[in-house]
Amino acid sequence: MSVHHDQDGPVTLIAVHVPSELDMAEAHVANGRLVVRMDESVRTFHPLWLLDRSTDPLDVDSTNRQRLFEPTDVPADFAVSAVSANDLGVLDVTFNDGRCRRVTLDQLRSWTGRDPETPPPPIAWTGLDGAPRIHWDDVCNSEWALRETLGAFHELGCFVIHNAPTTPGSLLDIAGRFGRVSATNFGTLFDVVSRAEPDDLAYTPVGLSAHLDQPYRRPAPGLQFLHTLVNDAPGGGSTVVDGLAAVEALRRHDPSGHEILCRLPIEFRYDIGSDVVVHTAPIIDRNTDGSLRQLRFSTRLDFAPCVDPDVLDRFYAARRWLAEWLNDPAHQVEFKMSAGDVLVVDNHRVLHGRRPFDPAGGRRHLQGCYVDHDGPATMWRLLTRRLNQIGTP
Repeated sequence: MSVHHDQDGPVTLIAVHVPSELDMAEAHVANGRLVVRMDESVRTFHPLWLLDRSTDPLDVDSTNRQRLFEPTDVPADFAVSAVSANDLGVLDVTFNDGRCRRVTLDQLRSWTGRDPETPPPPIAWTGLDGAPRIHWDDVCNSEWALRETLGAFHELGCFVIHNAPTTPGSLLDIAGRFGRVSATNFGTLFDVVSRAEPDDLAYTPVGLSAHLDQPYRRPAPGLQFLHTLVNDAPGGGSTVVDGLAAVEALRRHDPSGHEILCRLPIEFRYDIGSDVVVHTAPIIDRNTDGSLRQLRFSTRLDFAPCVDPDVLDRFYAARRWLAEWLNDPAHQVEFKMSAGDVLVVDNHRVLHGRRPFDPAGGRRHLQGCYVDHDGPATMWRLLTRRLNQIGTP
């Protein structure tokens, strides 16, 4: 071990041998932070960032993995004071309040790299050759097929379960396998059939353009499950289209219009007299990194504010262009749902629609419900963790 000095004072430098093909790693302390050279790069780690990731029994409950300390339990001047290492890539980090915690180079790599249990990122698409499909038996019995389908869902935002039970009400069990079923103003489970006095256009035989459900709710439902019990009526083909691809196309075609749809607050309103739900938000909602967080698009329920007419010119032009793109058959996937099919869509991204049908020519009865987004994400993580332990099938 050797001691080096720089303008910030003494720095302890330890050479750490990693028993692999990697180069020699080095760890030292500078300005109260841990500095590590590994994998031909140098990384600096904040002391609180390191402590937050501690798995020591003094810091984390062994059962629920939640921290046992609060931010105020740590000194305001908390810092790394020393580091020692062995030749297996294990670092013992000492902090200025007397704590000593062990961390490995492999842990540092995993904490700073992509979480291997993170679901695949979304991929924009147009005109898929059919939506991803999984047989109901595989949902129940094949973890490999289920994870593959969940991966496709996170990438594409939709999938179809084939040959599910057709008993009325069975959707609650089907959807419940993927997460918590959420109730809305239509109930926990709702029937999509033609009615004499419909409280939504879905309960009529008219065609429905591409839309996302219930943008007037806070939050809007996460995943929609639509379960076909019987579908003998002529017409009534289902459509899905990718909102992610649509907003990216709009941004390329009309940057100014895209910007208006990202910032203009739109009122989304459901009001049938006996029930009213209202929410104000932009049509396109992006994360701080620019990725799409949520699309709210339902042109029968949206109302722009009374602002400068020149602004509204740009808003209505962009909204019209987006509507035309989303309802272009070249961008959609269309298929007729058969009894036992369950269409699953990410209601913050993938829009669905329906062609008109003739209720006099046969029965069409679907049931629907909604599941929160974290259900499939949690299922993906747990399946990935378990299957990685099992290995290749």
